[in-house]
Amino acid sequence: MITTFERWIGRSIITPRATGAVFDWCVTSANYDLEPKVIKAQFGDGYAQRRPAGINTQAHMWSVEMRNITGDTYSNVVAFLQARNGVDVFNWTPPRQSVAEDVICSSWSFSYGDLLADGSRLLNLSMKFEQVFV
Repeated sequence: MITTFERWIGRSIITPRATGAVFDWCVTSANYDLEPKVIKAQFGDGYAQRRPAGINTQAHMWSVEMRNITGDTYSNVVAFLQARNGVDVFNWTPPRQSVAEDVICSSWSFSYGDLLADGSRLLNLSMKFEQVFV
């Protein structure tokens, strides 16, 4: 487990805020869903009142993919995720962003990737990262 880590992004240093563990592998694709958390009170005649449900109401739910990776990379990533067991927070910097997010990996899945000319097979890994606030 990585205990400390500093990442240089341009001229700023990003220091992880969670456990110090950092997901530092390159991903093939990443996108997120965001549904602000609100409390809604429905009244008669169609009138409704809405308000934010707390202070951290806009957490990202990332869908992250690593396509056509080697077996060694797959094993290392899965070992990292299994060690956190969907509970321990780690840091991840989304592609083209400079700010690390505190996330947990709530689930991951495997599929076979491309077949190489030498007969070996590459692998695909899909993960769900949920932003948390620590």
